[in-house]
Amino acid sequence: MRFWALAVSSLFLSYVLLCSCLSNNCNGGTTNGGVGDIITKALFEKMLPHANTDSCHAKGFYTYEAFIAAAKSYPAFATTGSDEIRKREVAAFLGQTSHETTGGTGWKPSDGPYYWGYCYNKEQNPPKDYCQQSTRYPCAAGRNYCGRGPMQLSWNYNYGQYGETIGRKNDLLQDPDQLIKNATMAFEAALWFWMTPQSPKPSCHDVMVGNWHGDGEGRLPGYGEITNIINGGIECNKGQIPEGEDRIGYYKRYCEMLRVGYGENLDCYHQKSYAIVLLVNSM
Repeated sequence: MRFWALAVSSLFLSYVLLCSCLSNNCNGGTTNGGVGDIITKALFEKMLPHANTDSCHAKGFYTYEAFIAAAKSYPAFATTGSDEIRKREVAAFLGQTSHETTGGTGWKPSDGPYYWGYCYNKEQNPPKDYCQQSTRYPCAAGRNYCGRGPMQLSWNYNYGQYGETIGRKNDLLQDPDQLIKNATMAFEAALWFWMTPQSPKPSCHDVMVGNWHGDGEGRLPGYGEITNIINGGIECNKGQIPEGEDRIGYYKRYCEMLRVGYGENLDCYHQKSYAIVLLVNSM
């Protein structure tokens, strides 16, 4: 009887260990869970300590719940590859969007500039209306398609293309401020930009998960390529500039908080920038 009990106990333990290996990959791979497995609400709020304070214009807008809900619309985000790759992609997304929405530049905050992400949800004092004449994505009279949301989505054709994916193209072109009325939609728009290649640019996602290996023109895989995709015409191939340093500073801080290495090619200081390209189908 004692031997039978020991055998059953051993069999049960083996089953538990097997299930654990199957779900967590015993060879050091990935759990392939959602973005919530990578970043908890507590960590998200620690990364963005001022986002819900009176110091930030967008106080209370960017919530963890909205981020997680939006990520469900793009299931490959932060679920592709090893846990290292997944963490690095989250750090890269938050690093770039923190720079885009930063409230930490232009002064010397006591805790440093890389604690002030997600302070804005709309571009301040836009220099133009960001309207590119288009029959497919026509600009509405009096509307400004300036930066909104975490990625500061700009230009009528980007609002139109994202709008098409959710069946609300005309709504967004008529009222681009919808992106600052709905935090989940704002995060979805940012993730749409992140996940979608716009030739000749690869998607930010493909760069960070290793699906893009360079283009033979001096552009290399790494965080610097993400900067090139987002704002290369202004920031890349111009040597070391404060904007690039700010993007990298946020990224490094988040990598350290997620306990993952930075990877290679963090800047685009000497990387050929992309010319402003309008998709043929956006005209």
